[in-house]
Amino acid sequence: MAHAESAHAVLPVPAPFTGRQDVDPEVVRELLSHFTFDDYEEAQELILSALQEVNEHFGWVSPEAAQIVAEHLNTTVNRVFGLLTFYADFRTEPRGHHHMLICHGMACYVMGSQALVQEMQGGFGIDDGETTADEQVSIQVVNGCLGVCDLAPVVKLDDEYFGPVTAEELTSLLNRAIGGQRAMREKGVSNGPRPTK
Repeated sequence: MAHAESAHAVLPVPAPFTGRQDVDPEVVRELLSHFTFDDYEEAQELILSALQEVNEHFGWVSPEAAQIVAEHLNTTVNRVFGLLTFYADFRTEPRGHHHMLICHGMACYVMGSQALVQEMQGGFGIDDGETTADEQVSIQVVNGCLGVCDLAPVVKLDDEYFGPVTAEELTSLLNRAIGGQRAMREKGVSNGPRPTK
């Protein structure tokens, strides 16, 4: 079961995190190095797995990374982009320094997740799948379930779950996360890229 914090207690300050990274072509090549194939069909079957690794590592798949995947798997970049744009889990633009999932599954919906979605739209000016203009926060509304129904409505900010969360608590949580990121930047601290697997 995922670790969750009660939002009704004093919300902890989210850990400084940056999900926004430039895609390094050399790291992409390193990530793909274990993908080997014997024929065209086998290469086609590896495209999704390769894209998932790049997406997971960087938080998105750049056009250059898509080209590298195509070259590595001896396929067309059109085939790669077709898969990238078909599946909602892939991002083709960098996400914000903080990435928030708002659970909109049945339990969370019944307990008020729509108010959280409206708070993001009204208070931060972003809709599902968008990033704030200052590149601080990306949002994704999950119509499935995050698996922490007993704390509905639940949000996942970066790698931490919070719930139950009200619209006011959501705003406070995000403002503190953004403030922590700005403080790190002012001190010249960088989280840098995540290590490769």
